[in-house]
Amino acid sequence: MWVKWVTIHESFGLPRAAQELRCFLELEGIRVRLVSRRTKRAGHVYALQVPRAQRKKAEQILCDFRKRLGDPV
Repeated sequence: MWVKWVTIHESFGLPRAAQELRCFLELEGIRVRLVSRRTKRAGHVYALQVPRAQRKKAEQILCDFRKRLGDPV
């Protein structure tokens, strides 16, 4: 069966933030994949993707993760 993936976060430059979020989501039981691509201007773009069925829960966890870091949403 095919899984439809949706992007919930994109990082530019170093993959540090995307990797930390990936680990945090995996600890919460969310399936995650990290996709990277090279762009002409920004260098590298890292997209954090989750299955469509788990999108709502992952977005809530993302919001909680940002609050813990003190990052305004």
